[in-house]
Amino acid sequence: MGETRYLFEDILESKLFIEPVDKSAIRKIKDSWDRVSKPIDSLGSLEDLHSKIGAIQGLEYPDFSNMRLIVCCGDHGIVEEGVSQTSQDVTRVCATNIGRGLTTSGIMARTLGIDILSVDVGINYASEVPYTLNRRVKYGTCNFLKQPAMTIEEFSRAVQVGMDLVKDSKDEGYNVILLGEMGIGNTTSAAVMAGYLLDLNAEAVTGRGAGLDDEAFSRKRAVVAMALAKYNGLSPVEICANFGGLELAAMTGVVIGGGLYKVPIIIDGMLSQISALVADRLIDNAKDYLIPSHISKEPVSQKLASKLNLPSVLDANMAVGEGAGAVMMASLLKITDEVFHNALKFGDSGVEQYENFSK
Repeated sequence: MGETRYLFEDILESKLFIEPVDKSAIRKIKDSWDRVSKPIDSLGSLEDLHSKIGAIQGLEYPDFSNMRLIVCCGDHGIVEEGVSQTSQDVTRVCATNIGRGLTTSGIMARTLGIDILSVDVGINYASEVPYTLNRRVKYGTCNFLKQPAMTIEEFSRAVQVGMDLVKDSKDEGYNVILLGEMGIGNTTSAAVMAGYLLDLNAEAVTGRGAGLDDEAFSRKRAVVAMALAKYNGLSPVEICANFGGLELAAMTGVVIGGGLYKVPIIIDGMLSQISALVADRLIDNAKDYLIPSHISKEPVSQKLASKLNLPSVLDANMAVGEGAGAVMMASLLKITDEVFHNALKFGDSGVEQYENFSK
């Protein structure tokens, strides 16, 4: 049932490609916006992103009727180095509560009628995690100061999990996917990945994550610096296998899946941005199917947004994770869609049609 299932191994062998989003389809929806009785382009990037979603979906008008928030969860062996204020056990607890819809993003999503799917890609727990889809590749990653976080084969399997989540979601009727994560220690992994991918030092990429005191923050930055000094000339896949997270790999798969299966993906902050950058390095036009949401308080978030050429709408100094920024963006897009459909049109409002001189 549904579309052909794509395989990540074919991407690694360069047998797959993603078509760019049809710009003429975006322009057609933008032309409909020009008939809304207001100054032309006055909702700015909200109009652009709204139109882009419709073009990705292949529809005359965007459809926000069936959205799903996918939260990928996994543990990180690097927490052994004291880079987080909590233990790995918190990942399991939070994954459970995310699946129950009781966390920050869950409450937000519930108000918008967005379904939530918590996915265990690599939680370090002996049993299945309640309220969570079990797609576990490994019981957490290894401490990357001692050995690679995972093998390339494990990274590939986690990416495949993400790609399959998009296919399954589309087969189930979901037309917009929101992307989030949960994983104690994952900002340390993501900081190292960002350092390698953007050629930046530890100071430029390391933030306080979920909240660290000065001593722990100094320790975290030292860990990132040691990791960035380990290798030269790594490929994106090698960077991910050596330092990444299973949930970050799955998010890379969701980004790739969005392009392959033509589903718009609303990303969150720094962690989904780094996963998106990996996807962009692996397959052309993957980022074309992404909808940005916010700039997080992590210092490298703005640099990632610039590298991806995905300027964010929200800048509220947030660091919630779990897709909270993506849900807030979805709320703005739904309001924007209400204006698109229900606001008075020129001719009905008593105002003559404005000209669009930007075409």
